[in-house]
Amino acid sequence: MSSSNNTSITLAILQIQSAFRYPSLILGFILLIGGVLGNILNIQVFIKVRNYKHNACSLYMFVRTFIDLYILLAGLTTRILTTGFQTDFTLINRIWCKTRLGLSNINSESTYTLICLQAIDAFMCSSPSAGVRQKSNNRIARYLVIGTLCFWCIHEIPYFIFQDLVIVGGTPICITTNTIYAQYRSYFTALCINTIIPIIVISIFGYLTVRHMKTIAVTRTLSSLTRQTISMALFQIVAVLVFNGPNATWLIYSAITTNVVKDTYRRAVEQLIASFAATYSYGPYASSFYCYCLSKRFRNQLMVSVKEVVGGIRTNQVFPNTQRSGTRT
Repeated sequence: MSSSNNTSITLAILQIQSAFRYPSLILGFILLIGGVLGNILNIQVFIKVRNYKHNACSLYMFVRTFIDLYILLAGLTTRILTTGFQTDFTLINRIWCKTRLGLSNINSESTYTLICLQAIDAFMCSSPSAGVRQKSNNRIARYLVIGTLCFWCIHEIPYFIFQDLVIVGGTPICITTNTIYAQYRSYFTALCINTIIPIIVISIFGYLTVRHMKTIAVTRTLSSLTRQTISMALFQIVAVLVFNGPNATWLIYSAITTNVVKDTYRRAVEQLIASFAATYSYGPYASSFYCYCLSKRFRNQLMVSVKEVVGGIRTNQVFPNTQRSGTRT
């Protein structure tokens, strides 16, 4: 009787695994292809227009574009290989095991910090107070960008020390060897820094910015560039809430049920949900371009930059000279 139950449970687990595998794989490819293409177009527009040299919010967006592109290429690509094709390089290469997630965390923590700075800057730019609006400037933004990158690089140093490839029961596993640091990463880094804190910060400042923008007197005093960057930042806030909300809910559930005794079937289902949620959480890195395209001015800038690139390619083409030269007398 027990053997038949075990067989039915195994079959049920296999069915669920096949049901989760393909949607997760399709979602990963959509985010990867759409995100890489979108971030490349973002870079093209920002470099052509050069708004990031005159606007703090544009500078945050410009720097984030490069970070998001790295996360998609290095982080999401390896996740697709692991979940869809069962190819995990962290179980093969010790250096990749020690560096892969640490580098990804530096970039993800930096991009969420920059998103929070975007929301704060949009709040200051839309403030009725001229003194508050003056606090949004490129000089301070450059210091904050450099400080953000340096801080998260220092924050991740213990990861490169404690993460290692070990053999457990003849099976290689890439794990954090320090128990206290592993709990810190699970409960504070993953749950608070990358999910709860950014959601709270962007929700508060996004709400305050919307309140400011409803004031006609404030809207009239803003330049077209400022209004554009504020709307782009607000659209990005919505995307973060859409993609990070489910992941935050799942992480909270996992933290609450850590000490709960679970059977084989429940553990398998939760593992599949966790894998799908991890892939889904790459949405903020892939969606910035499509959020920015909701701004009419950004769409116009995109069309102009694309036409100039296409026109430059056509101009640089070399055509053979088919004309015959006349005879010299």
